[in-house]
Amino acid sequence: MRGDNTRETGRVVERAGHRHIGKGLGIIFLCSIFLMLYCMHAQAKTIVSTDHQKYDYKEYVKDLKTLESSYSEHCKVNVIGETADKRNLYEVVLGNPEAKKHLIIIANLHAREYMTTLLCMKQIEYYLQNYDKKIAGEKPAEVFDKVAVHIVPSCNPDGTAISQYGFNAIRNKTLRKKLKKMGGYATTWKANARGVDLNQNWGYKFKKSGKAGSSGYTGTKAASEKETKAIIAMVDDISKQGKIVGVISYHAMGSIIFGKCADSTTASVKKNTKKMYQTAHKLTGYSLYGACSSHCQSREYFLYKKKIPCITLEIGRATCPVPQSQFPTIWKANKNLVLKEAALFD
Repeated sequence: MRGDNTRETGRVVERAGHRHIGKGLGIIFLCSIFLMLYCMHAQAKTIVSTDHQKYDYKEYVKDLKTLESSYSEHCKVNVIGETADKRNLYEVVLGNPEAKKHLIIIANLHAREYMTTLLCMKQIEYYLQNYDKKIAGEKPAEVFDKVAVHIVPSCNPDGTAISQYGFNAIRNKTLRKKLKKMGGYATTWKANARGVDLNQNWGYKFKKSGKAGSSGYTGTKAASEKETKAIIAMVDDISKQGKIVGVISYHAMGSIIFGKCADSTTASVKKNTKKMYQTAHKLTGYSLYGACSSHCQSREYFLYKKKIPCITLEIGRATCPVPQSQFPTIWKANKNLVLKEAALFD
């Protein structure tokens, strides 16, 4: 009898144990479902807000961190340098960092053109939200696996702070004191916090000109500025990983595209630059700007010194800083551009 009771007690305990295990597995299952739904909700929620004009450094950095944490499998954020006023320069990598081909996008070289930063950030979010879906006939997952995209949304955060909030936005007292002596209006400022025009600071046919101020000053020598140095170093590092198929530079304003090359340009660079221009023109409707500069601007550096196909797009119309009211039109024209340009080379 004692043995029967023991066996019966054992069966009761075993059944109770199974119930506890079942409850435990059920809780784990429910937690997994909750976590999955939470992640889906986090990814579906809009991160980058486009309802205001002054998309500033604080909001930009916050959005970068949220995008990276929400889409960590497909998005990597790197610090590539630091400005004179101690603001970080960020690179966002979409897709496969080990890909054999790479496309580079730079924006906001000129301070007052900060809507280009907002545009790039919205493009990043849009591609990540639709990573495994088809948009404009392309699936980002497939394109960016073969052609990694490297985006520097803000190449001039110090200058942007000046344009948005005035010279007092520069925290370094020495820099701020020098800036106030340079003259020029803060709102329409194009240079960095040292009064150097970052689009004139590149090592192709460099010749010093101008004086420190709102725009046009080349700096004392090519790549004298921390911002320029950081972008050049990033490009050189990417070149070691694989082939850079193209560079897209976003500026404002005019709704035009710089897509011509000098006659001496190599055949392959000229051919691929033309393909990039034609794709951009078809998507945006922006017209080709006829002039082709030959001095120390960033586009000429990439085209003629680095032998990389490159186009420059000028967003917006009539005035700069570009008003928020123009963003919907700019977005409609440019939302698929980076994806379609990368697809040219996949």
